[in-house]
Order: sequence, then structure tokens, then C-alpha cells
Amino acid sequence: MILSIIAGICLGSEFLSPLKIFKIKYLEDFERKIIFDLRLPRVMAGFFTGGGLAITGAVLQGLLKNPLAESYTLGISGGASLGICIGVIIGKYLCIPLFGFIGGIISTLIIVIAGSKKNLSNPSLILLGVILNFIFSSFVLFILAISERERFQQSFFWLIGDLSYFPYFLFKPAILIILFFSIFILTFSRQLDIISIGEEKAKTLGVESEKVKKILFIFSSIITGSCVSLGGMIGFVGLIVPHISRIFFGSAHLKILPVSFILGGCLLTLADTIARTVISPIEIPVGVITSLFGGLFFLFLLLRKKT
Repeated sequence: MILSIIAGICLGSEFLSPLKIFKIKYLEDFERKIIFDLRLPRVMAGFFTGGGLAITGAVLQGLLKNPLAESYTLGISGGASLGICIGVIIGKYLCIPLFGFIGGIISTLIIVIAGSKKNLSNPSLILLGVILNFIFSSFVLFILAISERERFQQSFFWLIGDLSYFPYFLFKPAILIILFFSIFILTFSRQLDIISIGEEKAKTLGVESEKVKKILFIFSSIITGSCVSLGGMIGFVGLIVPHISRIFFGSAHLKILPVSFILGGCLLTLADTIARTVISPIEIPVGVITSLFGGLFFLFLLLRKKT
């Protein structure tokens, strides 16, 4: 974790020696600005965004007992992306993350309400999320088609994931929300273990699985909305990190959840560092890097499984 943060601070169009970071009083004024005004906030935003996406992915995979479950496959991302595009159309930059947050919450409420009233099974909830994503994506494409070129480019970077333009007024609130609800989710580790075994087992052990599901769905959507407000639509982190955590630390959620948070934060921080430096001074949106490595990771798992 420390190494990924140091790498994120030191590497960029202007390389800073790691030794200088620990000698703050000897830094030049421009070096202080680079570290404290540009890179450190971006590294922190990347770490907590990656951690938030990873822990929600671990929670949703445990709740639905599906290895492909995460905030994006459940339609939360679709709602957030539609909210982002609406914020862009309105034309006020400060509205973009707020509308993305609201969109993620609304899509989660749709899933929770539909799941409780129609008593949908876990695979049906995944299917509902995919359907919602298709519906939201249709509206997103429509909005992009009628948008002006400048607004199209702005919304495009939000939709593919980018950590270079997050509003600083949301920096501290978003991080506090992600940290608070992630810690709160840890208190449900035992219930998650029991629900992962099966609904009948949960009932016999006195776990109100439906109530726990609703609470964790809402918590996950709040965290996801905060992550979207900082980094836009960053994919695959919430999908691959919980799998990596289970490979090395087993299936107990008391271990998986904090490990996923830390590993997800480190992964996104390193991915953003690569995005900033691989063809410097041009920056690649971090969503491109995470999608590339995520796709390669699942291809590796698929080939290994078949062999």
C-alpha cells in the first residue's frame, strides 16, 4: 500500500525522488504544489475509489453467490452513468458527480424494491441489473448523440473513468462516506458468511437475510455513488479484486472485505500511475487500464480453468 502511494506521488511528467518526499522542508515551491495540490489528492482519490469499488464487489458477490456480481453488473453503474450525462446536459460541472450519485442510488432502489415485491431469485436480480444497464445505456447514447462536442468529450471521460477532473469540494466528503460505510459493512461479515452458505441456513441461524440484503445493497450503492463522484465509471476493479482476495485469503468475509479494500485501492492507484506515465505527457483515462488488465485477468482464469 505504501509503495503504491509513493509511486503515485513520485511518478509523472515531472519525476520526484522518493527521498524528497520525506524531506518536506527542503522541497522547492513547485515541488510542494505538485505533491500536495496535484498528486497526493489524486492518489488518495484513486486509493479510496478503488477500495470502495472492491469492497462493494466482494459484498455483492457474497450476497448473490455469483462471481460476476458487482455494482456494474447490477445496474448501479448504468444509473450513475445516466446521472452523469444528465449533469453534463444541464451544463453545470458541479452537478455531474451529484447526479451520478443520485443515479446510482435510484437504480439500487429499483433492484431492492423489485426484488422484495416480486421475490426475485439471485440470478434474476443479476438479469434485472443487466436489463437496467441496457435501458440506462440507451438513454446515455441518446444524450451523447444530441450533445455538443465539448459536453460530449466531458461526459465521455467520466463514462470511461478518469481521476484527473474530480471536483475538490467533493474530495473529503466522498472519502469520508466511502470509509465510514466500508467500516460499517465490516460489521456484517458474519451475516455475509452465513448468507453465502444459503438462505435456509441463514434462517436457522437467526439471520434476517432479506433485511441484511437491503441494508448492504443500499450501503453498496452509497459507496459506489461516492466512487463515481471521484473517478467516474471505472470498471473491473470491483469484479477482479474480490477473486484475487479469495485466492490468497480464503472465503471468510472478515478477511476478504478489508483485504479487498486495500488491494483495490493499491490496484487503482498503480493503474492511475501507469495511465499518467506510460505515454507522458499525455494521460490515458484510468478506466482504459483497468478494463485492459481486467479482461486479461478473466481470460487467464478462463484458460486455466479449461486446462
